[in-house]
Amino acid sequence: MKPKIVENPLDKLPDILKQNLRRNLCVCNEVKKIDVINAIANGANTIMKVRNQTYATGGNGCCTRQVERLIECIYSD
Repeated sequence: MKPKIVENPLDKLPDILKQNLRRNLCVCNEVKKIDVINAIANGANTIMKVRNQTYATGGNGCCTRQVERLIECIYSD
């Protein structure tokens, strides 16, 4: 099954999740929040897919819940 591509993923996020887009969401692997959002918007709809594309959540996992929240928001209808 082809991954769903989400147009304008920022439109799906609450204002609080739109903050600090250029800062690292994943501190361990220095992955910016906008890079995670773009990966999710381009079909990375699971933690493992985001990790494979960006390396986020691949350190100690402290950003896993944040990545889950972004996935939930971007893929909600």
